[in-house]
Amino acid sequence: MCGIAGILRFNGEPAQSREAELMARVLSHRGPDGQGIHLDGPLAFSHRRLSIIDLSSRANQPMSNEDGTVWLIHNGEIYNYLELRPELEAKGHVFRSSGDSEVILHAYEEEGEDCVQRFNGMWAFALWDSRRQKLLLSRDRLGEKPLYYVVDSGGVLFASEAKALLALRPELAEPSLPEIAQFLATGLTDTGGATMFRRVRQLLPGHHLVASVEGPHTVKRYWAAPEPGEVEAISMHRAAQRLRELLEDSVRLRLRSDVPVGTCLSGGLDSSSLVAVESGQLGSQPIHTFSSVFQEREFSEGHYVDAVNSAFTTVPHRVTPTPDFSELLERILWHQEVPIPGPGIYPQWCVMGLAEGKVKVLLDGQGADELLGGYFYFYPDHFADLLRTSFRPAGLYQLAMALARVCRRSSPAETARLLKAGFRRLQGRPFEAGFKGGWYTSYLTVEAAREVTESLGPAAEPGAGYTATSLHREVVQTSLPILLHYEDRSAMAHGIETRVPYLDHRLVEFCMRLPGTLRIHAGVTKAPLRRAMNPALPPAVARRIDKLGYPEPLVHWLRREAHGKVEEILLSQRARARGILSPEAVESDLREHRLGRNRMIPLYRALTLEVWFRTFVDGEGMSRFGTYPSRGAKEACTTRG
Repeated sequence: MCGIAGILRFNGEPAQSREAELMARVLSHRGPDGQGIHLDGPLAFSHRRLSIIDLSSRANQPMSNEDGTVWLIHNGEIYNYLELRPELEAKGHVFRSSGDSEVILHAYEEEGEDCVQRFNGMWAFALWDSRRQKLLLSRDRLGEKPLYYVVDSGGVLFASEAKALLALRPELAEPSLPEIAQFLATGLTDTGGATMFRRVRQLLPGHHLVASVEGPHTVKRYWAAPEPGEVEAISMHRAAQRLRELLEDSVRLRLRSDVPVGTCLSGGLDSSSLVAVESGQLGSQPIHTFSSVFQEREFSEGHYVDAVNSAFTTVPHRVTPTPDFSELLERILWHQEVPIPGPGIYPQWCVMGLAEGKVKVLLDGQGADELLGGYFYFYPDHFADLLRTSFRPAGLYQLAMALARVCRRSSPAETARLLKAGFRRLQGRPFEAGFKGGWYTSYLTVEAAREVTESLGPAAEPGAGYTATSLHREVVQTSLPILLHYEDRSAMAHGIETRVPYLDHRLVEFCMRLPGTLRIHAGVTKAPLRRAMNPALPPAVARRIDKLGYPEPLVHWLRREAHGKVEEILLSQRARARGILSPEAVESDLREHRLGRNRMIPLYRALTLEVWFRTFVDGEGMSRFGTYPSRGAKEACTTRG
């Protein structure tokens, strides 16, 4: 896990070491263990290292092949490097290190761009083929690792984080008004190649960018998630069995490390299942677990966390977030580079801070909810699927069971609302479930909000199944991309590498080919995972039907401890002068929230948007948190091709 950045000039001018040095310094938090720079005419590579596998200097980057004609900088892990290395050695390749990154170099020599098809891992890498004068940028299949770029007449500029590009070219800190509108209307960012900065792009997951010194560049896809219609018939028993097999192998690969590995533990099904699988593979070796537990009872999952820690051999670590988060919010926004739509980031940030200095790698349960339907706002899709088959006895039975289960966790009125939403879905009419279950609220006009939400495309195509299509969009467009964004930035801010076993591409492809009515089965969310893991889990966790994830008592804090600071920021002259938000609507929501009506989501979006403006557009973050080289700073580990 590292930070990478680079430049390829189109105009024939040599790239400068000071430019590479500047970008590397801004990314120093991503790689506190070392820095390297490589210069080769129009190209400059810079790398910040977080040492995880092969801690020796032999694994330093930028690294080259045997004759120095191909150079690499890599952020991430190729988990199956031990399986690939003997094959490459048998073909005559000589390895200098015992790490995973060098596998990329030699695999590229053998197979070119197609080498990534052999990789099981997460990555964002840049590879310079000096013989062909070609730059290859690549991002992993699901987008666990970030990669941003700008291509203009001068060349290609790229980095792990956008702030490294802004440090070199401050004029790039120009906001994108369409992305701001989408964020306010839906809470979404990272839904495509566009970013919050108008001229900065992100390389999409499963894509390459190829550029040459002559100037042309191409972006092409090398992997795509299975489409909703690519369903394979399978029994629940076999689905659970195969899912367990894939998860166990994924965890096995992701435990490969030369530094301590821990696990994020929320007390939910996903993270608890990881602890159970790890326990089976590590035997008596204790697992370090890291949890965020709130003092407020209605937001606390402490009893579930305790149940898991008691059932397995663990070393528990726990943190309690406090209401005094306003100052920390500025630093969080600096690292995230996007405004934040609602609860979740703060406790996750606290967990990463808790792990810092104790472990350097954390396994996390991200992705299972999106793959298998873990959120309750999928119930309208599920009901629509069941209503379509309710004329058959099996379909009618599933529908009755689903209604009974939903009634046990919801009021009759809420159950009726969800069922009605299912009917509306079946009739092709819109309903409010959508992304994050009715969070479509903002300070935009109704017309603007409708345009933004419609830009995301239809929620489902009837022929493919409503649940399967909605889950597909969750994985490739809406929920998962931004959750991976948050996780990467929160972890790297603390020098932590997170690994996500549920996003092993084999497991993803398997889950996305399961029928929607199997993923949510008769009202049971994530049914195959529950069937696979329930026998290994404490009963209190295995039988959970609620879902908190990383809850946050922000709704109360905004009425009490944080109210004054939030009001000061949102009603400031600076915020008014931007002309983005309606001051009257913001003031009204502040007043109503203080009086008891829940307006947390729009207020939190407005707050983080204003802090984002101050941090990046106004430039305060670069002066407060950015790291700049001093004049005459000595170049670190510079090599010249």
